[in-house]
Amino acid sequence: MRRLGFALISAAYCWTVGAEDAPPEDGEPTEPDADAEEEPLPPPHGAESLTVNWVHLGILIGCATVLAIYAGYIFLVVDRRPEVKALDDPELDDKTYDFALPQEIEDFEELKLADPAPEERELAMALLERAKAGIPLIEQLEKDHPRMARLFQAGLLDLSVWEQLAAAEAAMDAEVSSVQAEAEKLQAGWGKGVFSQAYQAVRGEREQKARQQKLEETEKREACTLSLTFTSAADGRKLQLSADGKNVSSQTPMKLRDGGAATEVPAESQLEAMMVCGAPPEERTYTARPQPLKLDAAKEKQWLQLGSDAAALRLQVKFLSCQRAGKRVLTVGDIRATVPADAE
Repeated sequence: MRRLGFALISAAYCWTVGAEDAPPEDGEPTEPDADAEEEPLPPPHGAESLTVNWVHLGILIGCATVLAIYAGYIFLVVDRRPEVKALDDPELDDKTYDFALPQEIEDFEELKLADPAPEERELAMALLERAKAGIPLIEQLEKDHPRMARLFQAGLLDLSVWEQLAAAEAAMDAEVSSVQAEAEKLQAGWGKGVFSQAYQAVRGEREQKARQQKLEETEKREACTLSLTFTSAADGRKLQLSADGKNVSSQTPMKLRDGGAATEVPAESQLEAMMVCGAPPEERTYTARPQPLKLDAAKEKQWLQLGSDAAALRLQVKFLSCQRAGKRVLTVGDIRATVPADAE
């Protein structure tokens, strides 16, 4: 759009110059016709030139006005768009640099004054922790300073925020110098390398945290929880058992939660099953059609197939019979789960 202003001026200039130098319309001069009526006398000398000059001047003034308006638009709107966009950054909402220095600073100072005096290695470890604690603040200030400086120069940043930033930078500069001085006292030459060592330690901790977080997310995504609900045919009481599995596909073993293997289940009941796999927003739920259950307590082991639809949850449950308090009781011994093939 900047080229538009220059194009307007150039076009106006060429038009005015061309109008003054244009040849007669018929091209060649002609002899006067004796029989033709006498033409009126030309205007006084200079009158026509004065009229043309006023027209040209008006055109130039109009073009200059358009160009001035355009230049104002560029300066006040277009050129300030990056600053306005930066000001709309959600991170700048309620931005403040009035933060407290890390607790590790005070911990180190208290350790120095401890009685009996700490060993040099203990002091060195405490100083390294102090340096590590300051790194996130240093990184934040280094990240924010260029952007805040542009906003401040453009008049888009409150003076109090800029003063807070400057004070925070001064405080962290003093902290860096103090840590380096303490490191030099503990070991000659360590002052230059203490923050490099701290950065390496912080980077390692961050990588370890990222790996752990990724592992936890994977475990949540692969985890499945099975709920079995027994409704007694005798009195209608409900009993619920839970089991956990991982990457459930075809006949995947499920592990009963603590106490589940020893829980007595009714011999006659209505059995329902539901399995939830993954975590929001990719959570998946599978169910099996309720099925009447009638077990024989005289049998030590018996398997039950729950569900036969390949498009739903299917279970194989092993029940065990044992002697307890003078009577035979039934418990769940083993569970294997199968989910629909298209859900694996």
